[in-house]
Amino acid sequence: MNITLEITNYINYQNQNIWNEIKNECVFNLIYDPFETSWMSKTENGIATIVTNSKDKNYSSFTHELLHVYLDFKGLSEMPELIYSIVGENSFEILLEQDLIPFIYNVCSHKKMFPFYKEMGFSEYDFVQERINFGINDLRFIKNSFENNESKLIAINQFIGHTISLFNNVVSEDKAKCSNYLQDLKAIKPELYRIVKKFDTDWNNSIDLNLTPIFLEFENDLETWLVKNNLTSENNYCW
Repeated sequence: MNITLEITNYINYQNQNIWNEIKNECVFNLIYDPFETSWMSKTENGIATIVTNSKDKNYSSFTHELLHVYLDFKGLSEMPELIYSIVGENSFEILLEQDLIPFIYNVCSHKKMFPFYKEMGFSEYDFVQERINFGINDLRFIKNSFENNESKLIAINQFIGHTISLFNNVVSEDKAKCSNYLQDLKAIKPELYRIVKKFDTDWNNSIDLNLTPIFLEFENDLETWLVKNNLTSENNYCW
C-alpha cells in the first residue's frame, strides 16, 4: 500500500535537517507492507523507496532508512560495483556465498550512518533490529570448521562476516563482550583477522564514500591469503 502522502508524519525535530537536505533531490515513495519482516529501502534511478511493515510512527526506523537514502545521495559506491570489482576466483567464491557481500555492504553503510543517527539523539539500542548475538557456539563452529578440510571455505566466510560484525557493534554495554570474541577469532586465524581489521579501519578512516577501491584492496589481500594457504576450491574444499 502506497502511503507516501503520510511521509511527513515520520519527520520530527531529530531528522528534519537531513530530510530538508534530500527531500527535493529524489522522488520518495513510502510503502506499507505488513508481510515484510522489517523496514527496508532502496534508491534507484532517482527514486527512493522506503518500506515499512507497520503503520506505527517509528521515527527511529524511518530515519535509519532515510540515512541509507542519504548515503546513496552523497555518492556511496553501489553494491554491484563491489561484485564487479572482484578479481580473484577464490575470493569471489568466498564473498558470494551466504550473501556475504550484501552483508558487508550493509555493515559498511551502517558505519557511516551511525554518527549521524547518534548526533540526532536516537538511541544506540534502536539503530538495528537485532543486537549482535555472536556466542561461544558460533566460535566453536568456526574453529571446528577450520579443522575440517571439507568445510574450510564456510569457516572463512563465517569468520569474515562475524569479525566485521563484531568490529561494528554500536551498543556500549556489548563492547567488552565483542572485544573478547574478537580476540578469540584473532587467535584462530591471526593473518585473516588482520586483513579484515585493515579493511574495516581503512573504511572507517575514509574521508569519502568511495568504498570500491577499499573493498578491492581487501579482496586482493584475501585472495593472496587464500592462495598462500592453499585454501582454494581446486584443492577440493567445499561448502
